[in-house]
Amino acid sequence: MMVTTTSTESCNSESWFLDTGCSNHMTGNKTWLREVDPGRNTKVKRADHKVLVAEGMGNIAIEGRNGKMAIIEEVLYVPGMQCNLLSVGQFIQKGYLVTMKDNTFKLFDKHQRLVLKTPLAKNRTFQTNMKAIKLNCLSAMVKDEDNWLWHYRFGHINFRGLNQLVDKDMILGVPKIEIPNTVCDTCLLGKQPRSAFSSSAASRSKELLNVVYSDVCGPLEVPSLGGNKYFISFVDEFSIKLWLYLIKTKNEAFDVFQKFKILVEKQSGKSIKILRTDGGGEYTSKVFEKFCEDNDIVHEVTAPYTNIMVWLKEGIKACLT
Repeated sequence: MMVTTTSTESCNSESWFLDTGCSNHMTGNKTWLREVDPGRNTKVKRADHKVLVAEGMGNIAIEGRNGKMAIIEEVLYVPGMQCNLLSVGQFIQKGYLVTMKDNTFKLFDKHQRLVLKTPLAKNRTFQTNMKAIKLNCLSAMVKDEDNWLWHYRFGHINFRGLNQLVDKDMILGVPKIEIPNTVCDTCLLGKQPRSAFSSSAASRSKELLNVVYSDVCGPLEVPSLGGNKYFISFVDEFSIKLWLYLIKTKNEAFDVFQKFKILVEKQSGKSIKILRTDGGGEYTSKVFEKFCEDNDIVHEVTAPYTNIMVWLKEGIKACLT
């Protein structure tokens, strides 16, 4: 048993540690166990060389986030244990696949289905709460697993539609489907509607240079003849006129904006009132912000990929490449 906790850490009764040094699943909560075999007594040696005695072995039924029940088999009951342990070695021995990368622990069953997923905790352990993790199957298919299995196989078709296919003999080999009480999380995410974005939006600017959009694109895979791998664009919202400047690095954005400001203000007799960008680092430096403040320019930052420059940038990039 390799998991240790400090005195300030509390072990939630529903929390389990995934342990590579633990030889068997273990818990100190006897009320969870089913089909207990009291004859499976064994000694458990802790990392501090102290020995605990396991008083039987049983199975634990757990409830996944989707409401389905699954079974953790061969769990030792060890009186006095403060934490629940899941043996990674025991999972592997039963044919499960374990991956630990990108600070995430993932457990897959024999059919390559994700059983458990949990991130690395602050104390560098993998701890999971059974009721918070979606569990497809740990050891055996539960009674209503077939209902969900056919739901998945038919591309998350709704259960009433699936029953209609069965009742009208439009498909063969599918049993009568019972509609579960729980909702499919994947359907909630994939089928939720939203209002469509308007294909056009009326300009809010009443005169030239009232609102100017700017964005930097790059690096381009093929540099220009002058060795430039970026370009910075400016668009006046009122006239939709576009100015385009090639630059070698993003650091040139501030110098180009200063030149652009002098040029357009002299030619139009107007002044830039609002500069709207996506908040890239080339626009948020202290020097850039100080320049805008000194020249009474309001710098507005929009959410990424909502700027008017997005479709202009993609079109220009296609031409340059």
